[in-house]
Amino acid sequence: MPLHRIATGSLVALAAMLFAAALLFGGRGEALHIVRTEPTPTVEVAGLAAPDVPAARAERSDLDRLAGTSVTLLLLASTTVLAVLLGAIASENLLRQGRRVIEVMLGAPPAWLVGRAARRWGRRVVVGLALGAATCAAAAVVLTSAAPPGTLFSRPAGWPAISAAVVVAAVVLAIGVLPVAGLYRRDRSLHGRAESRHNTDPRPRQFGRVVLITVQLCVSVAVLTGSGLLLLSDSSGVSRVAGEGGEGSVADFAVVGLLSPTGDAARDPDRRADLFEAAAVALRDAPGLAAESLGTPGAWIGRGPEVRALNECGRCSTGGLPHPIHAAQVKQHTVMPGFFAERGLAFVAGGGFAPGEPGPGRVVINEAYARAHFQDPPVVGRSVTIGGLGGPSHEVAGVVRDVPRGGLGASGSPYSVYYSALQHPPAQIELVASVEAAAGPEWDLEDSLEVVRAALGSLPADELAIGSFRAAEDELRRVLGTAGWLGSGGRAAGLIAAVAALAGMIGTLGTHVRARRREMGIRSALGAEPRALYRMVLGEALRIGGVGVGLGLWLTTLVVGVLGPPGVRVFSAPLFLLVGVVFVVAAVGAAGPSARIAASADPRSVMDGQVPG
Repeated sequence: MPLHRIATGSLVALAAMLFAAALLFGGRGEALHIVRTEPTPTVEVAGLAAPDVPAARAERSDLDRLAGTSVTLLLLASTTVLAVLLGAIASENLLRQGRRVIEVMLGAPPAWLVGRAARRWGRRVVVGLALGAATCAAAAVVLTSAAPPGTLFSRPAGWPAISAAVVVAAVVLAIGVLPVAGLYRRDRSLHGRAESRHNTDPRPRQFGRVVLITVQLCVSVAVLTGSGLLLLSDSSGVSRVAGEGGEGSVADFAVVGLLSPTGDAARDPDRRADLFEAAAVALRDAPGLAAESLGTPGAWIGRGPEVRALNECGRCSTGGLPHPIHAAQVKQHTVMPGFFAERGLAFVAGGGFAPGEPGPGRVVINEAYARAHFQDPPVVGRSVTIGGLGGPSHEVAGVVRDVPRGGLGASGSPYSVYYSALQHPPAQIELVASVEAAAGPEWDLEDSLEVVRAALGSLPADELAIGSFRAAEDELRRVLGTAGWLGSGGRAAGLIAAVAALAGMIGTLGTHVRARRREMGIRSALGAEPRALYRMVLGEALRIGGVGVGLGLWLTTLVVGVLGPPGVRVFSAPLFLLVGVVFVVAAVGAAGPSARIAASADPRSVMDGQVPG
């Protein structure tokens, strides 16, 4: 491929990636990105103090970290493409160097020669920025249309994109024009410079080319593998929460909605409790409808506000020192009787809440909380103080399995405390119900809403309203699919960076071997077989590929581990093995043309003092 096409294509890709990073970064308000989400709301609960941490905080924090990871991957991909672009510019300048030296010797004025180079690269910069902006806009439209439900976008700031365009233009023009202007320097003769550039290849220059190839491979591997980890976190999270037959499974036509008491019920906790109990009975008895859960928003997927809790641990010790009281930040949920059975959450000790259970003050905790903070069994019957030292004390009635974690909000506390919604009725309660679709694939959300309304028809219409009605799959996609959605954009950037890196590797290795033709000719004159020279270049490519892939996989764990939220794994053996094998094989394959050049070195060219270009 001609060098000017490689340079222009790299310039377009570089501009598109930098514009994408600038648009994603250019947020306003609390976060430095434009992606927003409709987080899980925090509702008031009768008899409980306001939580210390709202439910939305952990989700927004994880979204910030995901956006930061995506920006980092885009910038790393841009680094690879920039290296390819600079390599193409340097190679083109090297090819034109001889003609330019002659023109300077013949008296070509600086304004003419430098101006011609500036105009050439100026046109390429304009074309590259324009096509890059169009590519970025098209990618933004596709990404926006594929955004999970509940994902919003704020208006991006303009200065990051303008800064990116100025930086790209300045770097390209400087690298493309400065070598031409350097021909007019008086501190070194043009004859000496031409001899140095064409007849010698110093070891530092060879080492620099090897480092450049290794860095290109390293960054490409990191970007592609990092985006792959984000995609894997999407599929694994959805399968854990929404998988058929598994714990916490959600049916194909599951819907989510908020039941909001109005009128007197909104002000009277006892009336709310009676209303919620009647709603649960009506929903469970309705034909074609099964209420999977009734609880505070987000409880069915382990999302919710957090509060400070103290618990008795008994004879626990830490490092040999007694530690009878443990403190922890826990998620606070309020659920109706039957919540755990409908969600497929089995009890490991004790039991849940039963309708008409006398007296408040009983709670259910999850297994993670019991394992970490109740090290001296049994757990059932112990007390938990919610809200700090001055808060009310509650007796542990049971220990239930954990809700599968992952997605937005996974950085929050892994510990959960469940209250009875009959004893502590919330201001709103979230319904998750499975609707039997009677019309097959034509069944839609409005049909499901009509089924729910019909089931609640026996309740006073002026005391209960249904709001925020949506498909359960949409909520799962918002919480669990955001990482994979952002990762899809990083995957496209990673593929572009990988292609650019391999193309750059072909060109750089070709330059590297051509610059060593004198060395290859000497080796051939001393008896080296063409096959040995061929294997030598392939061996060098294998070593470069192995080092580049190894560093890239290490960089992946560093970037994802430091910037990514807890819901994203930092290691996947199948993914790492696949990427490693593909890139090492591709690196060796990319060295094939260069190996053939090395194998064709002619000893007579060395004897004549010539180095073919």
